[in-house]
Formats: sequence, C-alpha cells, structure tokens
Amino acid sequence: MAQLSLYINDEISRRLDEVAAAEGISRSALARRALEKELGARRRFPESFFAVMGPWEDDRSANEILRDIRANTWQREREPLS
Repeated sequence: MAQLSLYINDEISRRLDEVAAAEGISRSALARRALEKELGARRRFPESFFAVMGPWEDDRSANEILRDIRANTWQREREPLS
C-alpha cells in the first residue's frame, strides 16, 4: 500500500480528529475514506447528464449490445477497437 503525506491547517486537523474519534476510526482511515469518495465520484457522470439523457432502457448486457452493434453491416467496415 502506498503512503501519502500532506499538510493540512490546524482547523482541518482538529475537525479530522473530532470526526475520526466520533466514528471510532483512525485519522488515516477517515482521510482514505474521504479520498475514495471524492475520487470515486469523479468517475461517474454528473446527475445532470441523466436528467438530460434519461435512464438507459435496455434489457441486454453491455456485451450483448456490443455484439449487436458489431453485427450491423456498416460497423463491419470500421476498424476494431482491440
């Protein structure tokens, strides 16, 4: 597991200690959880995307959808992705 050192101001340090103590976890565990949440949230589309586009309505799996797309004649003429 990699290690990370960072500088935080006194106020954040105090709040980190308070929340970690209240949850019964270490400062490192709380910081790790916050980073995982923040970084994980950045991998997803913003909620506004789904408000505009709507939900995906298809009973097929992703692999089935790709198979069907590739089965179309016009797709066969394209270069494969892998």
